[in-house]
Amino acid sequence: MKKTKQILTLATTASLLMGSISVPAYAATTFVDINTVTWSGFKPFLNQAAELGLMSGYEENGKRYCKPRNNVTYCEAVQLMYSIMKAYTKQDVNDATVTKWKPVISAYNIPTWAYKATAYGLENSILTTAELNKLQGGTKAANREDVGVIFGKAMDTVKGYDVKSGATLGYADKDAISATAVPYLELLYRVNLMVGDSDNKFNPKKNITRAEMAVLSVKSYNKLVENKGTETNQKTATGTVTDCKTMQNGDIFLTMTASGSSLSLFGVKGKVTAKYNGQTIALSDIKTGDTVKVTYEGQYMSSITVTYSKNGIKQTTEKKYELKDITDSKITVKDGSTEKKFYLDDDVEIRLDGKKSTVSKLSRALEDTSYDVTLTLDKDEYVLKVVAVVNANNPTDGTVTDVEDDEITIKSGKKEYTYTLASDVEVTYNGNTMKFSKFQRNYDDSNFVVSLKLDKNNRVSEIKITSMEDDYNGTLTFLNSKRIEFTAGSKTYQYNLSDDVTVRIDGKKSSVSALRESYRDGKAYTVSVDTNRDDEVTELLAVSKFSSNNKGKLSKISKRELTIVAKEKDYTYGLADDVDVTINGKNRDVSDLIDSYKDYSFNVTLGFDKNGDVCEITAEMADAKEGYLRDLVEDKRTITVTAAGLNIKMDLASSVTVKLGGESISLTKLNSELDYAYGDSQIYVELGYNGSGEVKTITAFWEDARGELVSVDRRADEIEVRIDGSKKTFEISTRAEFVYKLSAAADADDYKRNLRYDEDLYGLQDFLDACSDARDDCTVALTKDSKGKIVRICAIAG
Repeated sequence: MKKTKQILTLATTASLLMGSISVPAYAATTFVDINTVTWSGFKPFLNQAAELGLMSGYEENGKRYCKPRNNVTYCEAVQLMYSIMKAYTKQDVNDATVTKWKPVISAYNIPTWAYKATAYGLENSILTTAELNKLQGGTKAANREDVGVIFGKAMDTVKGYDVKSGATLGYADKDAISATAVPYLELLYRVNLMVGDSDNKFNPKKNITRAEMAVLSVKSYNKLVENKGTETNQKTATGTVTDCKTMQNGDIFLTMTASGSSLSLFGVKGKVTAKYNGQTIALSDIKTGDTVKVTYEGQYMSSITVTYSKNGIKQTTEKKYELKDITDSKITVKDGSTEKKFYLDDDVEIRLDGKKSTVSKLSRALEDTSYDVTLTLDKDEYVLKVVAVVNANNPTDGTVTDVEDDEITIKSGKKEYTYTLASDVEVTYNGNTMKFSKFQRNYDDSNFVVSLKLDKNNRVSEIKITSMEDDYNGTLTFLNSKRIEFTAGSKTYQYNLSDDVTVRIDGKKSSVSALRESYRDGKAYTVSVDTNRDDEVTELLAVSKFSSNNKGKLSKISKRELTIVAKEKDYTYGLADDVDVTINGKNRDVSDLIDSYKDYSFNVTLGFDKNGDVCEITAEMADAKEGYLRDLVEDKRTITVTAAGLNIKMDLASSVTVKLGGESISLTKLNSELDYAYGDSQIYVELGYNGSGEVKTITAFWEDARGELVSVDRRADEIEVRIDGSKKTFEISTRAEFVYKLSAAADADDYKRNLRYDEDLYGLQDFLDACSDARDDCTVALTKDSKGKIVRICAIAG
């Protein structure tokens, strides 16, 4: 029979108790079976565990073995925890504590060598008496979950290492982990002491091996030493990588041959940098066969420089944009106001809301939802990777249309938006928590209107139900002086009205007749009723449907739909066939807004019909960048201009810079010049604003005529302009100034390719040709001198 002596030392040496041991990087091993590990990354931890006196291994026939694949018992795990905590606190458990717990410990037949460790665990609530049956006899193998809880509870007693309430785990097998273990395993993951395997599995019920125990014990000890501020000497080494593995959490284990010896090191993601040709690379880019130069302290690396890459490393950069379009070959993005196009690599990787996806799936998702993308580009700016997340400007308020286990879809206005759910998403209604399963089961019948809260990864962390349909809440379908009907889900509810029923519409006191008239005019309402004991409605609250996001800045409008920006979100709504439009109190058409929204800023309030389409638009022009000067009141510091057929009054800043025809003048002088503006001669102004929205600059020109440019006669120095349907010819002065403008309505690309901004009639002819090619109007604003010749031409495209 072999003579075997187990050496599982308890870390009782004076040097360990004082926490003064430095942690070397091991170039040689003392175990004859060190190469039987399932993964070479275990080697440095087994060696260090032996050096620290935590797990010295076994002696058999004069040789030393680590037996890395052997299981660890519960008693051994508790003893290791105690040894580390004793070294950290520099305090042994006192005899009184051991005496206190000895009756309980002995009753479970726990080995005497584990008495102190067990008493320490019970005294500090790391162990409970209900768990002592696992230590009974000292031979039962411990599983990964239980060991994680023991070490997690121990770390929780150390300042700065606290468990979190509501903690969650992202392991693929998280459902196999006990709920009570989650906070402690999350703590160990957070501080990088115990993580999952390369498949992102924790394997909670699997027995922990001595190799795995060495990793946890050494990292725990080093973490506490690090917390104490212990320093080690920094070293460098250059050599060839013989084994390299990047863990699921981003950490790296690296073994290299340096100066003829094997060196095994560890790198923590975020604490170690990696570079190649002066450019930062991912830790996962480092492969076996690469030549590297490392800087390390003890066992931990702080930097890795790849001096030679055996298989080559694609040098990349990351850039963030707003996604506009994606095809099989290229992607179009928006960078500010500029669109950019990049070609996709043949092996491009697509990730959509954190999941592996495809180009076609992302393209389809883009039809309903806006996305921001992070592009990984190679040195030739080919796209290697696209990471798409929901655009932060997408609406987060709306009606729920679909709920899956990991996704929610809401409808806001005309469009639907799908969001990925966080694993710990919370559902609330009126301040109370609702089970997600109940929410998922009832959303179709209850017509939930929700407000979503997104986390930093644009995943839904909270679903707040703002309204729902039931026996007393629904969508109004009928109302007269005696009775009300509304629908909730698929059901219809009827109630009689009491004689003294009170009515409020959108928070204001009203009447049954007013609500009925508005409803008959096509307005849609959500109603909530209170009843008396006779089931008669005593209080009726009506809210304009879709009104939660009906006010904002007009962003886009066409004949079929419009988009507004409200609460920093984009909301798109369809337009009804007949839309009532008022702009600054005047009745207008949708076409007026279509023609002017790009050139002017409008704040709008929308009204909706029963189909959820916009039937009313009340618009106020927020400011005007240019227009005809109509009034200037210096003492009241106001200026009024006519823009898009509207008179817009704005405030003047305390100090205003004024120019007329290129000459600097005072406000008083500009006001006096306004007295001469009549008929075809008007003063046209361009305005600049300060941060408070006050006019701070006025650039003014006399304008004597404005119309459509018809032709240019370079020989005769004349132009022909159509004004109010009639063509007029103007002679151009030899000192004429030419100014070109592309209005917001114009497509700049149609002009930039062709235009020469020459300050002569040749340039004006080019401009007219470009307008004709683009089928756009070419408007000119003309200023005359005292002889009637044109001295300024402002040509406007669009």
